[in-house]
Amino acid sequence: MGDGLEDLEKSNTIVDFNELITKAYSILKKYPLCNHCLGRLFAKYGLELRNEERGFAVKTMLQIHLYELIKKKQVSEKELRIIAENGGEPFTRLYKKLYEENIQSRSCYICNNKLSRKYFEEIAANAANKLLDHNVYRFLVGVSLPPEIMMKELEVYQELGLETTESLKNEMKREIGKIIRERYGLEPDFNNPEATVIIDFSNDTLHLIVSPILLEGRYWKRGRNISHTPWINREGVRVYPYSIQEFFEESLKEVFDAEKVILHASGREDVDARMLGEGRPMVLEIKKPKFRYVDLGLVNELIRSDLISGYINGYSSRARIEYLKGEGSKKAKAYKLLVFSEKTLSGDELKALEEFFRDREIKQKTPSRILRRKRDVLRIRKVYEIKTFQLNPQVFDVLIYCSGGLYVKELIHGDNGRTTPSFTEVLGTKLYPLEIDVFGVETL
Repeated sequence: MGDGLEDLEKSNTIVDFNELITKAYSILKKYPLCNHCLGRLFAKYGLELRNEERGFAVKTMLQIHLYELIKKKQVSEKELRIIAENGGEPFTRLYKKLYEENIQSRSCYICNNKLSRKYFEEIAANAANKLLDHNVYRFLVGVSLPPEIMMKELEVYQELGLETTESLKNEMKREIGKIIRERYGLEPDFNNPEATVIIDFSNDTLHLIVSPILLEGRYWKRGRNISHTPWINREGVRVYPYSIQEFFEESLKEVFDAEKVILHASGREDVDARMLGEGRPMVLEIKKPKFRYVDLGLVNELIRSDLISGYINGYSSRARIEYLKGEGSKKAKAYKLLVFSEKTLSGDELKALEEFFRDREIKQKTPSRILRRKRDVLRIRKVYEIKTFQLNPQVFDVLIYCSGGLYVKELIHGDNGRTTPSFTEVLGTKLYPLEIDVFGVETL
C-alpha cells in the first residue's frame, strides 16, 4: 500500500488550494464577509465542518499565503489593509504584527455580522419553546429573508461563478434545526411536519404554522333540516338550527385544543335529506391543534350521537381531500325517495318507469332552486337503475342508483324541463319528492 500523501498527490480529485485561495482573495478584496458568509462560498469543501469553521479555515490559509507574498514584496501594505478590513481575523492580527496598527473590520456585506453560534442558539431556543407549547414533536424550519439580502448574496455568488455555494437560508435552517433536535429532542421532518417555524431574518420574529390534523372516515345524518355547514341568509338570519360541521367542531375542538374543525366531504346531501347506509366519506381537518396525539378510539366516542355521528378509521392527507372534492364526488350514489303523484299510477306504469331509466343518460341544467348561487350550466349524468315500491295509488318509494352529481329531486319533478328526461315527463303527471335519503356513496 502506498504512502497516503503520495496517493493524494496522484489523485485527480485533490482540492486545488491555490485556486481556492485565489478566489477567496478576489472576493475579500471587494466584499467584507464574516466567516459564515465566506464559508458558504466553499460549502462543498470539507466534511463535518460548519460554515463558520470553513470560512475561518479559508481565511487562515489565505493569511499564510499573504504573509509569504508580503515577505517577497508581492503584496503591499495597502492591499493587506483592504483584506484585513474586509476579512477581520486573522488578517487584522497579521496587519498589527507587521505595521503596529489595529484595524477595525467592516460589517459583513451579506448578514451584517448577524450570524453566529449564539444567534442560532437563541433562535433555536425560542423556536423550541413555541413547538413544545403546541406539543409538536416533528418540525420543519423555514427562513424569510429580506429581498435586499437575497440580492446581495446572489451578487457575491455571481461574482465568482462558484458552484460550491450554500444559501444563507439553508445554513440557518440546518444549524437551527440541528440545535432543536440535539438540545430539545424534537425531530426534523421534511415530508410531514406537525409544524413549521418561520424565522423572519429582518427582525428575528418567529411565526409558527401548525399543520392541521387530517382524520379520515365517514359520517351519518339521521335527521332532516340539518345543513352541511352553518346556513346564514343575506339578512344575517340563521336558516337552519344546526349543521354537521358544528357537530364535529363541538365534539372535537376542546379535546384537541384546536382553533377550528372543518368538514371536507365527498359531496353533500340536501338539507332535508338523511345520510344513512354506509355513510358519506369525509376528512375532518383539525386546525391549529395544541394536542395532537388524541386516541382515535376516544375521537370515535366523542363523535357518536343519535342525530349525527361519524367514524374515523385513520389519518388522511391534502391529496385525499382534493380527491374527495373532485373525482370522489363523482362516484356512484344510491338514493331512496318517497314520491307523491297528482294522478293515480298503476303497477305497470311504475314497471315501465324502471325499464325506461335503466342506463339512461340525463341532461340537467343547474336547478332553478340554486341558480342564485351557482352559474347555469348543462350537466350530463347517468341513472344506472331504479326500483319502485308502490305504497298506494298515488304514493311510491323509489330507489335510484346513479352517478355522483345527479340532482335526484329534479330527476323526479323535471324542474320545468330543465332536467330531461324526468319521472314527471315519462309518467305524464306532476310528481313531488316528499322525502329523500342517501343510502350509499360508492367506496373510494
